Amino acid sequence: MKQRRFIQKNQATFTHFVSVPLILQPTQGKLQKLMDEIHKKYNYDQSMNPNNPFLFHITISMLGLQNQEKINKAKQIFSDNEQNIKNYVKNVSIRLKGLGCFQNRLNQQNKYQKRGPYEDLNIIYLNVDETPLLPVSDFIIRQFLQAQIFDSDDLKSMNLMIDQQSKMFRAEKFHITLFRMKDCKINFQQLFDEQKNYEFGETSIKYFDISTRWKYDKDKFYQPLARIIVN
Repeated sequence: MKQRRFIQKNQATFTHFVSVPLILQPTQGKLQKLMDEIHKKYNYDQSMNPNNPFLFHITISMLGLQNQEKINKAKQIFSDNEQNIKNYVKNVSIRLKGLGCFQNRLNQQNKYQKRGPYEDLNIIYLNVDETPLLPVSDFIIRQFLQAQIFDSDDLKSMNLMIDQQSKMFRAEKFHITLFRMKDCKINFQQLFDEQKNYEFGETSIKYFDISTRWKYDKDKFYQPLARIIVN
C-alpha cells in the first residue's frame, strides 16, 4: 500500500488533538497491567517512562487552534456532525495487537549513526487496527479543511498521510503510547522478539473528543474542548 507522508511540525504549535479516549475499565486496567508486566519482566531502567494510565488514547489528528475563531469553528464541527461521527464509530470494535516503536527522529537523520531497529527509541506503543478508524479520520479531517481551520499547506506539517489506495486522510500511525523514552540506550530486541505479536484483544469506542493539550479534567484525562458520547 503506497502512502504519502507529510513532515511533522514543531509540537509546540499544537494546542489540541482529535482523540479516541481509552479511559474506561477494563481497557485502562489491561493497558496498565501490560506496562507493569513489561517493566517487571525486562527490568528496564528509569529512562523508560510509562504513560499515565489516565491518559490512554488514540490520536486521530493534531490541531493548532491558536485563536478563538478556530476554537469556535472546531467546536461547531463537532456539534454539527455529531450524528455523522456516531454513525462511523458506533458499535465499532478496535483490535489491539502487537508492540511497535518510533525511533528518535533527530537521530534518524544522522547518516553517520548506525543503529538497529530497536535502538534509540522514542516511543513504544500498542498497535491499533487502522481499518475501523480510517473513515472517521478522513471525514473529520475533511471537515476541518472545509472550515479552513487548517489548509492544504498545513497538512504537510501535521504528521498526516494520504492513503493512496483509499484516498483517505489518516494519522501516520494509529497507536496507543505505552512508554516514552529519554536518552534511553537500551536495545529492545528481546522485547520485540517476544512481544511483537502480543494479543491484547478488542476495545469499543465510548468517546470521541477534541482534547486540550496540557489541561486535564476531573477524571484526569485531557480536558475536552468538545466531546461526543458514542454509546
